[in-house]
Amino acid sequence: MLKAFKVTLLILLVGILCVVLNEVSSYDYIYPEYHIKYDEITVTGIKSILSQDQSVLVPVKYKGTIDFDTIPDEIRKKKFIDYMLPPIVIERDKLLSILQRIEFIENRMVNKRAIRAEDILFFKVMMEKYDASSLKDLKIKLYPHPVSLVLAQAILESGWGTSKVFWKANNPFGIMSFSPDEPRRKFTNPETQTEVYVRSYTDVYQSVEHYYYFTAKLGSYEKFRKKRWERGSTLALLKLLQSYHATNNYIPMIESIIKTNDLEKYDAIAINKDYFSFRKDYWQLIRSFLDDNF
Repeated sequence: MLKAFKVTLLILLVGILCVVLNEVSSYDYIYPEYHIKYDEITVTGIKSILSQDQSVLVPVKYKGTIDFDTIPDEIRKKKFIDYMLPPIVIERDKLLSILQRIEFIENRMVNKRAIRAEDILFFKVMMEKYDASSLKDLKIKLYPHPVSLVLAQAILESGWGTSKVFWKANNPFGIMSFSPDEPRRKFTNPETQTEVYVRSYTDVYQSVEHYYYFTAKLGSYEKFRKKRWERGSTLALLKLLQSYHATNNYIPMIESIIKTNDLEKYDAIAINKDYFSFRKDYWQLIRSFLDDNF
């Protein structure tokens, strides 16, 4: 009788533990923390730039850059795209991961389920960082636009990486600086021969992150953000970017770059799954033990 009671009690405890583990698993591992392993490469010349496939990206972090004006015309375009794809795709996926976590927290709220303190803090930080007026507004601001559009803007603003602003300030998007309190450099505008300040970045990864950030916050891009949340096409989004540059033919130039270089083929590019790493902690070890022994 005692033995049967012990067996019953053990089964009951295992059942309870499985329920707890299942709850913890669904809570902790549906949207794990964004973590990617990188190949780090110091750029010493064009051979340092890894050739990328249009479907699967090898996540690489480049240290340093080069003046693409020194690269022969026939290979410059491909090398510049190869150089810019990693930071653009990595940042796009990072934003999508944050958005998924926000939606996960939202789902917990709607279903009145427990929310961890770190998730509450994360939610508050994101709301403040993006000056979001509501949860929906935050999601709209986080949702990234297509790789093709970001690439095209980097191409036009940097002249395929040949501008001094690009290779001296790691600024492929021609982002201006209006405050002496931020990292910046002074350049002479070749068109007006006037001195201007542009933002200076430690690398192109930082510049891409800032580019996505200011397009997410500035009021002049509100319609643009709404259209991209509605999954508007690249062309539809492009028409809402006129305020990005003063020139009247900015939109047709960007459109031409996208079509001529078939940039939309990169919109579906995904990071090589071999470079993702997933945490394995105490709960996973317990689950493995239960699977092996019961």
